[in-house]
Amino acid sequence: MNSQATSQTVSPNVKPLWLADLSLLLVAIIWGVNIPIMKVALLKIDAYAFNAIRLIVSSIVLLYFARREFQRGIKPASTISIRDICIYAFMVSVAYQLLFLLAVSRATSADVALIMATVPMWTAIGARFFLKEILPLLAWVGLFIAFSGTMIVTLQKSPAPVAASSDSRTDAAGMLHPSEDFHHVKTDVIPPTPHPPRRLAGNLLALSAALAWAGGTVFSRPLLGRISPIQLSACSATLGLPFHIVIATLLGKDSLLVSFAAMKNPSLVACVLYSGILSTGLALAMWSYGVKHAGAAQAAMIQNLTPIVAMAAAWVWLGETINLAQTLGGGMIIGGLFIMRRSRRMGVSRNA
Repeated sequence: MNSQATSQTVSPNVKPLWLADLSLLLVAIIWGVNIPIMKVALLKIDAYAFNAIRLIVSSIVLLYFARREFQRGIKPASTISIRDICIYAFMVSVAYQLLFLLAVSRATSADVALIMATVPMWTAIGARFFLKEILPLLAWVGLFIAFSGTMIVTLQKSPAPVAASSDSRTDAAGMLHPSEDFHHVKTDVIPPTPHPPRRLAGNLLALSAALAWAGGTVFSRPLLGRISPIQLSACSATLGLPFHIVIATLLGKDSLLVSFAAMKNPSLVACVLYSGILSTGLALAMWSYGVKHAGAAQAAMIQNLTPIVAMAAAWVWLGETINLAQTLGGGMIIGGLFIMRRSRRMGVSRNA
């Protein structure tokens, strides 16, 4: 009788836990694969147009989930500030998305993934100075190690040994552009090797993107007490979308109509749908579910798999190899983040 009662009380909690871990694992895979997928897409379509199209798709997906929440009675508090939502939208849906696009178009997949993995580090620093959160000494040690690894990856100047492609080209700023005749672009094109100055610029853009995302995360913490993560993401994505459409119209190599016409290519459609529906759409809902049931610490640990997935996918699809600086810096980044989270867990257990 007691055993049956125990199983009945435990089993309802087991399912959300393994589902939460599975959701977080799938998010790490989705986000990791998204970087090389974006690089493939940028060989077939103008970068700014691709960004606008994929964000249109992701906005639709996020609005769908936000509407479902609203129908279930999950609504923003009446005290929510429209000004704060607009500020968050600028940081995450405008600045971050544009910086991330420019970084992917210039740097290698491994560099972008490793630098983006430092978001928890920048978030912790921002929370310390702006939210007055206390960091133990061990956390500062982890921060220093992770920061040193970030500098090793960011400031490396040797290009990755990737074969150049005759079907693609870069402009003077290092932005990937499709060939003149889109219909002759191959589906298995390997992107050209980034030159050292362009790769450094791409790495610095990735670092700026990580800072923008971390800044938005810190800024959103007070907001999330008055609005759900999905509804906040939907609002920010919708507010930021007109900016990317204007950018694509003004700075794009081709008009949006021409870019939409290029969507006849099946592989390009797959890239847009993957990046729009999964990476910036469903993944956010899955991430929120995982954090809710497994906790932020578990989510952060599983997120460390993202750069590993990105590097493996880039090696398979793009022929990118891993150099010594990426190996050393990446190990220091992941090791430093592990030390940080370990120190926080120790602090929580002591307080308990």
